[in-house]
Amino acid sequence: MSTSEHICLACENKSSCFRQLSVDELDNISPKRVELRYKKGEVIAKQGSFVTHILFVQKGLTKVYKEINEKDNLILSLYPKGTLIGLPSLFRDDFLQYSVAAVEDTTVCAIDKKTIENLVKTNGEFAASIISTMTKCTFYHFDKIFSLTQKQINGRIAETLLFLAKYIYYSDKFHLSLTRKDIAEFTGLSVMSVVRALKDFKESGLISDNNGEMELLQKDSLRKISELG
Repeated sequence: MSTSEHICLACENKSSCFRQLSVDELDNISPKRVELRYKKGEVIAKQGSFVTHILFVQKGLTKVYKEINEKDNLILSLYPKGTLIGLPSLFRDDFLQYSVAAVEDTTVCAIDKKTIENLVKTNGEFAASIISTMTKCTFYHFDKIFSLTQKQINGRIAETLLFLAKYIYYSDKFHLSLTRKDIAEFTGLSVMSVVRALKDFKESGLISDNNGEMELLQKDSLRKISELG
């Protein structure tokens, strides 16, 4: 991990929430945040630690996960560039309910939680944007619970590939930075089940996969598999 200084006002990668802030408000944030760089695989925040900062992913890709035991985790969500981590902890003196780790080399801005809370109290547009972001996250987790409890192996894998293309890599053709174990922990499946399903999808011509360079070739078929579960 390494650190560097950065000025919020000059940042071109603001989240939609921070675009609601005035110049003075952005100036006030700058001394109350720090920019941190993490290598792929590094832990950014540890489950059970005190919540002191809200994290903004400036670059890279992160995973938020529950630690089940020493070997197994459940990945709750993936947070790419431009997203905020930790909003449910606002206005709560609480321990972190999950861990955060870098899936790729990642840069995050750690912003003092109290500073964000004060902005929510004083800037209505900022507060509305925060609420909108949290609402989207809530609906996402509703869908994830349904997937984990109702869909079979192929349905979960198809849904995950479509999710990655639309919300993480923004393309039907992408370099898959997640490991097979990551996908297993994201879908609640065994690694072997993930490997087998991806192999079947490739042999069926639904996807191409060449050493992590993946492309969704038949999205309509993948959607149907995802919907049928």
